[in-house]
Amino acid sequence: MHRSRGFSLAEVLVALAILAIVITTTIAMFAERTKRMREASETIIAYQALSNEAEYWRRLDFAAIDDPAQQKFQSPDLSVLAPLAPYSTSVKVETPQPDVRNVTLTIRWATNREARLAIARANTGGTGLW
Repeated sequence: MHRSRGFSLAEVLVALAILAIVITTTIAMFAERTKRMREASETIIAYQALSNEAEYWRRLDFAAIDDPAQQKFQSPDLSVLAPLAPYSTSVKVETPQPDVRNVTLTIRWATNREARLAIARANTGGTGLW
């Protein structure tokens, strides 16, 4: 009887097929991870810009909120949004009651990405700080 050594062709082909599946899955996983990390970074940037903008709107005089010329982003420097280019910003002011304004700040970028922040301003009769 002759004793065979090594692996048969079928065993080698099955091992290569399994290895190909593992490598393909790993590459796809890393590609998806990279995409999600980019999206997370973009979202963080957008909400940081919205947070900065909310401070401007919080300090804006209540009477100036209704001025159409004021209904745009007030931040003098939007360079933090540069990684999202091209992007667009918008401000929507609603009046649910005479002494209340709901201000919605929106940033849109990429094809379908959007971040929103809404603040409610009430006329307390004080300054923009209170």
